[in-house]
Amino acid sequence: MADTAVSSSPRELAQAPSEDPLDRPDFDVTAYVNRLFPTEESLSGLDPLVASLQHRISRVDAGILASVRQQSRVGGRARADLAAARADVAALCARVAAIRSQAAASEALVQHICRDIRRLDAAKRHLTATISSLRRLGMLMAALDALQAAVERGDYAEAGNLLEAVQALAAHFAAYAHVPRVAELRGRLGALEASARGRALREFEALGEALPPPATLERLRACCGLVAALGYQVRDELIDAVCRRETGVYTQIFGITGETARLERTVNRYKWLLKRLDARREVWAVFPPAWHVTQLLCVMFCNITKTALAEILDLKSGELESQVDALVKAVEATNIFEAEMARRFEPPPPAGGGGAERAPSPGPRARSEDDGMRDDAAPAREVRERYERAALERRAAAERGASPDRVAAREDAASAAVARTRFRGAISPVFAPYLGAYVAAVERDLAWGLDRMLAGESWEALAPGTPLLRSADELVEAVRGELRDCCARVGRGAVLRDLARAFARTYSAYAARLLARVPRVAGGGGSGGSTIAVARPGPPPTAVDGQAPGEAARLALILATAERCGEMVAQLARAVANRLEPPDLAAGLEAELEAGPGADFAALVAACHAALVAGVEARLDAALAAAARLDWAAMDGAGDQSEYVGTARGALLEAGAALGPVLPPNHLRFFADKLLAAFARRLADNVFRARRYSEMGSQQARLDVEVIKHAFVDMAREGGMESAALAAYAQAVGVELGRAQSVLKVVGAPREALVDTFFELMPDASPSEFQRIVDLKGLRRTELQSVLEEFNRRLGRAHFPAPTEEAAASASVPADNDGVLGIARRTITFGQLGAGERGGGATPGRTAQEMAARFKLNPNVQAARASAAAASDSMRETMGRTLGAMKSLRFMQREG
Repeated sequence: MADTAVSSSPRELAQAPSEDPLDRPDFDVTAYVNRLFPTEESLSGLDPLVASLQHRISRVDAGILASVRQQSRVGGRARADLAAARADVAALCARVAAIRSQAAASEALVQHICRDIRRLDAAKRHLTATISSLRRLGMLMAALDALQAAVERGDYAEAGNLLEAVQALAAHFAAYAHVPRVAELRGRLGALEASARGRALREFEALGEALPPPATLERLRACCGLVAALGYQVRDELIDAVCRRETGVYTQIFGITGETARLERTVNRYKWLLKRLDARREVWAVFPPAWHVTQLLCVMFCNITKTALAEILDLKSGELESQVDALVKAVEATNIFEAEMARRFEPPPPAGGGGAERAPSPGPRARSEDDGMRDDAAPAREVRERYERAALERRAAAERGASPDRVAAREDAASAAVARTRFRGAISPVFAPYLGAYVAAVERDLAWGLDRMLAGESWEALAPGTPLLRSADELVEAVRGELRDCCARVGRGAVLRDLARAFARTYSAYAARLLARVPRVAGGGGSGGSTIAVARPGPPPTAVDGQAPGEAARLALILATAERCGEMVAQLARAVANRLEPPDLAAGLEAELEAGPGADFAALVAACHAALVAGVEARLDAALAAAARLDWAAMDGAGDQSEYVGTARGALLEAGAALGPVLPPNHLRFFADKLLAAFARRLADNVFRARRYSEMGSQQARLDVEVIKHAFVDMAREGGMESAALAAYAQAVGVELGRAQSVLKVVGAPREALVDTFFELMPDASPSEFQRIVDLKGLRRTELQSVLEEFNRRLGRAHFPAPTEEAAASASVPADNDGVLGIARRTITFGQLGAGERGGGATPGRTAQEMAARFKLNPNVQAARASAAAASDSMRETMGRTLGAMKSLRFMQREG
């Protein structure tokens, strides 16, 4: 213990923290010495420090020496302990080897003792197997005799039980087929099975149309047990024979020619089968439920009926257009029959999702042919083999050792596969290629109904508060009825998609008929100068300029109807897409209808808007024409609004009152915006069309524009526009018509403030507009020269360029006015005003934004603003003066 403590003390000392600076890993000699002797006076303590360090070194050396000696003593002891351990291991290995040799000797002794015992045990096993085989052989021979006797006396129940026992016994001798006695017994078994098969089939062949007595039914039920023991091949042969005998009666009654082949009598075929199933219910009860005899009979009936209907439809394909009702009745009866078969035989869907136990999954081949309806007139044996081929092994596999439980599991899986036969779509797809006649008939009926609806159309709203044409409401109801009828009677497959396209064509025809009632608008209309060129049947409608009273309300009603019909087309597309089966048929249908009748109704809405705007514009143009005939230069006072303003205001208010109750809010705002934009352009052109404006004339024109602005807002208010939209529209009116007001303010500004007012009120205007404003101002030659120099200076040019001959020739001014001629001789084109001198650095491509930016940096902007404000105040003061005081004002006259 002491040695261990000594040996571990250096490690413990090394791991213990130390406060001595000499033990620090980052020890710095120079810093340590400088800390001990910071000054020369401190060197007096050098000798005591050296003595102390030497003492510490000697102690450390002594400790190291002691540790080395202790370690050498411990190493010698460890070597001695290791040598002793090796000796003990060698002794242990020797003892293990001795034990192994003794065990081998004991094993040899035991083997020698048990050799005879193993021989006796093997002899016992062989003897027991031989005795069991002999007993089973005897049992097999006895069972074969009993089976033969039972078959000969017709005891099918006993024969079935014995046959199952014989087959189980014969399975034990499958490996001894080479033994002559066993081969003889197997041959005898095969002969008995063939005899039993023939007797069983003959028993069922004796079945007639009459219902057999109960004793016969019981014997047939026992015979089914014998057939089940004979194997699935004999069972399928029996089921196929029974189904063929039943369908043979059906084919004799219903052929492909004659009265029974008429389409309207297709329902009689299905009634025959349903009555047959109910009348022979006791016969079908003799078969085990797992055989699904009635279901397989219905499958064969569906295949035969499908083939017969295909031949009948092919023979009558040329007559189907006149027999649409019979075709629809046949399709409806077929759908009802398939639904009844599905209700009887198809298992209901599991409730609660995946909580129910799933039926065994059929094999790949069974899944690929799951419907069982692809081969017409296929026998029941082939139908059943489709479902059992992947689930049943060959009989030899059972003889090679397949357990009865596994065979029963395979039988259950095959039965479940047959039970999953789908009857929906078993017969009805045969009508699909011929349903085009039904779609064409529906489209013809809708077209005839559309003609009748439009012939009786009153062109008034359906009801107060319902801006919709009566014909549109009737057309929507007709389409809904045909859609419901198709889904309920005909089907929800490709025929429904084709019917939706027929609906789309009907809606497009309706849009075209409504479009024919809309006046044509060509060039300069409310549609922005475009021409609506749409093929319209019949003579062209009345021109826009001659709109009768109430024409605007009728156009608004057509517009609201087109809007509603566009929504109905979208709803129709969604409704059809939700009903289509399978759902992938709906791919692209909504886009197709949107591109067809949806686009037609959108074009109709645009045409109605253009016609409405053009109709109001026609009345406003008359007012503007009256304004253009006024002599604005001769006005010596500004008072009430001009006469043309009353005409324009009346037209706007009448439009708002007529369109507001009919147009939807969004379309009312659109109409108002389009009308405002078109009128603003025409008003601006009308302002520049005048020859000259006096100061009073410009003030009167500004007053008229202000009244027209209020008239536009009143029109929107009269139309029922909401307050928020009305406020936004009022701002838009101020912006659109403010352009003309700005021009009039610049024209009415004093000559000294003309340039500043122009740049203040029209910063984005072009130099050509300034030229037109100067023309409207009618300045003298000297005044014109100073104004142009000021304008040229504001543009940053050093001098005014000389006008070119082309510029002088292009001046559109009267030749009998010297002042205007003077302006013409000094005409400034946009290119001249924008172009700098050769070396001036200005570029001819300067934009209005660059000019406006430079104008804002000009120190004269404040003066221009003050001048514009003074002009506005002057206008208000002048309007308030009396007429006599206004006549005292005189305008500047041109030289002449």
